[in-house]
Order: sequence, then structure tokens, then C-alpha cells
Amino acid sequence: QCGLPVTDRAGNFREVELGYEESEGQEEAGRCLNCGYCCECFQCVAACKAEAVTLDTHAEKPETLELQTGSIILSPGFQPFDPSRFETYHYTNHPNVITSMEFERILSASGPTMGHLVRNSDHAEPKKIAWMQCVGSRDINRCDHGYCSSVCCMYAIKEAVIAKEHAGESLDCTIFYMDMRTHGKDFEIYYNNAKDKHGVRFIRSRIHTIDPKLDDDSLILKYATEEGVFVEEEFDMVVLSVGMEITPQVVQLADDLGIALNEDNFCHTEPFKPVNSSLEGVFVCGAFQGPKDIPQSVMEASAAACASSVILSESRGTEIKTKVIPDEIDVADAEPRIGVFVCNCGINIGGVVDVPAVTEYAATLPNVVFTDQNLFTCSQDTQEKIKKVIQEENINRVVVAACSPTTHEALFQDSLSESGLNKYLFEMANIRNQNSWVHRDDPEA
Repeated sequence: QCGLPVTDRAGNFREVELGYEESEGQEEAGRCLNCGYCCECFQCVAACKAEAVTLDTHAEKPETLELQTGSIILSPGFQPFDPSRFETYHYTNHPNVITSMEFERILSASGPTMGHLVRNSDHAEPKKIAWMQCVGSRDINRCDHGYCSSVCCMYAIKEAVIAKEHAGESLDCTIFYMDMRTHGKDFEIYYNNAKDKHGVRFIRSRIHTIDPKLDDDSLILKYATEEGVFVEEEFDMVVLSVGMEITPQVVQLADDLGIALNEDNFCHTEPFKPVNSSLEGVFVCGAFQGPKDIPQSVMEASAAACASSVILSESRGTEIKTKVIPDEIDVADAEPRIGVFVCNCGINIGGVVDVPAVTEYAATLPNVVFTDQNLFTCSQDTQEKIKKVIQEENINRVVVAACSPTTHEALFQDSLSESGLNKYLFEMANIRNQNSWVHRDDPEA
């Protein structure tokens, strides 16, 4: 089907091998990937730039390990609710109806559009975006999830604010909600700022149906205001704020372990023992205990670790592995050799600061022998890159121009220590909080 018929080849210069159309190519690739066996061509090894797939890992076979443990902490997480079952939302057949997780990827600098906010159907920049709250939460009629997923209100507000930062304040962002549950620290302040400073619209109404517009790729939402006024409004994109749910695999895991679940399939815990499961010695944290955001999950993880360590007190310190740090290099009499690493950080910095120009300027400064720019300087692969550069370029001073030293300075100092340098031979320039955020509305300043 991919070759030009023989009868059509004579007397012309048309291509004989026509290749696949896009849809045909996707279908053929899907068939190939799902063929169910490996032909040992090892193209996966050649294609994996991160070297996560090697000849050694390719040859690995499944194996069962038996571990002797004194306690177990379960944190299997959750899965986002799949809105495909809601036919009136047209999620499966309209490209401009997307989930909140998919919208996050669009906003991400490492996402499919490199952080450029466009809609899927025609890659046009949207002028109006709507968020629909409580999709898969607080709904016992269509999905039997009567609980609140806790995080959806705040992430929708965050996405709306960041969308305005990407596309400009002229972007119309509207959030349709039942109740705004901004119960965390300073969450209400963030909500009020989104409404009063950024101009995000909040409309208390639960939308039943998304109607695709027939003559273009827009979407029509019909709703009633709190005053009882019926409104029909057109949007370029609709984002479904999907909730959390426990996967069937986790339910099966709990059943295998003999752990009690509540009516919503989250782990059953007691009010004064929020990280203790019904099975002694097994602790839980994160979304498996109940819907929650990242800070609360981290707090619970600390509590679970603390609770598990209590019953392990007799074994404490018996299997400690000490991290080996190389001897510190004496650079007291050495000529300063400075390496400068500038972080792009997607829209946070690169959207305002001319990162290539900053990197070029840093190279002209005295004693600077190496400069580089990175998408995310705080990532683990960049830390390894910094350590490699320190060795190869004989660098004895490091400057990182990125975000707040409050959260990341210790990370970079550890990289210096692991390279044999005194960790205080490091300086951090906060070009996010003190530059790009300050001049967001006036980048030329």
C-alpha cells in the first residue's frame, strides 16, 4: 500500500516509495509496539539517550525478592479520574476539551509545545479558557465519588494564573465551581489575588454539557448564574479539573495484605492515628490515606517514617551506610577559576530574562572560565553535569543564576562537596524572585 503501482511508474519522475500518511504511520507504529514479542534488534538501546536501556538491562528477567523488614510504609499514590465516561463533556472526541494534567503539560517548558499556550485543534493561541471543577469528585450520580479531591480548586486557580502569565492578562480565564475550598495556608489569599489582581472569573455553577460549535473548534457552555440568569458563552478551550481515585491494583494490594479500606477505597485510618493502617506495622501516607496535596503528603511521609522508626528502635543504626565524600581540595593559593551556570527554568525565568545574553555576558567577567545555560539547573542530570565540568575544567568556584537559595542552595553545595570543593565556594544569584518576577510586566526594564 506504500508503493506506487507499476502501471503508474513509466514516463514520470514520481516517487516509487510513497511512505505512510500520518494516520497510517501511527497505526503501523501501534501495531509494531503491541506485537507482543521482542525481535532483539536492540534499537531501543541505541535510541535511549539517557542509557536507561542497555544490553544488560535488556537481558534482565523478572525475579522475586524476599526482604526482611520491620515495618512497611505504603504510598502507592492515586490515578487522575478519567472523564471519558462523561459523554456530555466530549473529552474523547474534541481536541480542545482536555484534563488539568494535560493542561499542565502544555504550560510546562518541557511539554509538547515548550510552554507556549495553544489549543490542540489548530495550535491557535486561545482567548478564552474555562475550567470545570469537581469532575470525578463530589458526584455520586455518575461516578460514585462522593468525596472532595481536595486539590482541584487550588490547582485550577494556579493554572489560570500561570496561563495569564504565559498568554498575557488579556486572556479570559473562567472557573466554574460548586464551592471554592481554599483551606490551606494562605490559599484564600491566593484565591483573592487571582480574582482581584489577575482578573480570573469565578462562576458558581455546575456545567452539565459542553456543546461543540459546528462551524469552528470553539466550545459552548450553558449555565445559570446565582441570580438565576441563563447564560450561553463561547470558549476556545475547556479544562476538566479531574479528581483523584484509587486504582484497582492498589485495591487488590490492600486486599492481599489484609488492610481495611473505607467506602471510597482509601486506606482506613483512625482520627488520632492518621498514618496507621488496620494492620500492625504497616503505615500509610499520601493520597492512599486520602486526597491531599504535596505539602500535606510530605508531612504525612515524615509522620509515617517516624511512626515506623518507633517499632524499629532496637535495630536503629545497625545498617547505616556512610556517604563517602572526597577529601577537600586546597584552593587557597590557586587562581580563581569560576564556572557560571544560568537557569532557564521555562517561563519562570526564560520568559522574561534573556538567558543566552546573561550567559554570554558572564563569560566576559574576570576569572570566569566556563559558562552554560540549562533548562532546569536544579535537576539531577544537571547536578551530574556540574560535577563533571568541575573536574574537566578544574573549576574551583561556582556561581548559579537561578531561583531562590532558600530551596536550592544546599543542593548545589552538596554537588561541590562531592567534587572535592569547599561547599562555601558557591554563590547563588536569585534571578527569578529578584529579577524575572519583578519585571514580568516590563521585560525590557
